[in-house]
Amino acid sequence: MRRILLSLSATLAWPQAAGAQSFDSKDWQVVCDNTRACRAAGYSVQGSDNPVSLLIARASGPGQPVYGELQLGTLDPRAVHPASVALAGAGKAAAVIRIDRSNHAGLAPPALAAVLKTLSAGADVVFTAGKTTWRVSANGALEALQQMDDVQGRAGRTSALVRRGSGSDADVASPMAVPRFEAGNIAGPHQPGDDALVVRVMASVRSDPACPLLDDGAAQAAARLWHLDANRLLVSQACRTAAEGGGLGYWLANQRPPYDAQPMTYAGTEFDAAMSSVHATAATAPDCASKQSWTWNGYRFEQTYAASSGLCRGVKAGGAWELPTLVSDVVPGR
Repeated sequence: MRRILLSLSATLAWPQAAGAQSFDSKDWQVVCDNTRACRAAGYSVQGSDNPVSLLIARASGPGQPVYGELQLGTLDPRAVHPASVALAGAGKAAAVIRIDRSNHAGLAPPALAAVLKTLSAGADVVFTAGKTTWRVSANGALEALQQMDDVQGRAGRTSALVRRGSGSDADVASPMAVPRFEAGNIAGPHQPGDDALVVRVMASVRSDPACPLLDDGAAQAAARLWHLDANRLLVSQACRTAAEGGGLGYWLANQRPPYDAQPMTYAGTEFDAAMSSVHATAATAPDCASKQSWTWNGYRFEQTYAASSGLCRGVKAGGAWELPTLVSDVVPGR
């Protein structure tokens, strides 16, 4: 009989990347990654009939432009899919924005300038198409944009989004380099005797409520393993059915007893053997999720990507955006 391991989380607790920051401000959220690139996402109020989200993003460093995107709600099957929307401003249309089939649009510089001017005045950003109105809340916007400026050292300078001053943009915070990560080669996916070996390893894995299929015969029969090196294995088995949202468990184990299998994630999606990387997506609600990746460096797995999808406001399945806190340049092993 398996030993029961009570777990507070479906994944291991990985430390946040150096330089990464996340800041929630009412209907807005700012997420900055380990290079100091920042993304601010604003949303319609909770429970809105027409959910919508704005994304305002900028890399760190002098002379970096501001980018904007718009995502109209698609989670509700009754959602309106317009060909274009009008951005309201001062009682008239400030811009007409074309919407693609995914209800998404990039904001041209004039439209983005109008959005930022509206938010700076403390007003909601309103988009209309026919009789339908989408309203991005201004509640928390100034605090969020100020946080974005602060992380990038722009406060009081000409490039600030909020509280712009006359200070030179030349000495704002420089971007931090994207870490380069060389993936380690793995020994291979299959060797003679592996079918029996994976059964023995999985039999030693402690039960966890986050992986209810551990004792399921069909899931056990489909378990897989990869030889990472001469002594260690990566083993994987389904933790939940597709109807339950899916999810693979991944464990790092010894090749010989004691196997000492240690869980990496119970929300895995795949192992990319070419890049020696485990990928996972954990959904906390239909409209938001988190993504993580870990890459084998020849000695251990290190986290090389982490992102969330923003606030859960019913905008889009899986979340309106992908807001990374950790990015890396992963290259295949030699």
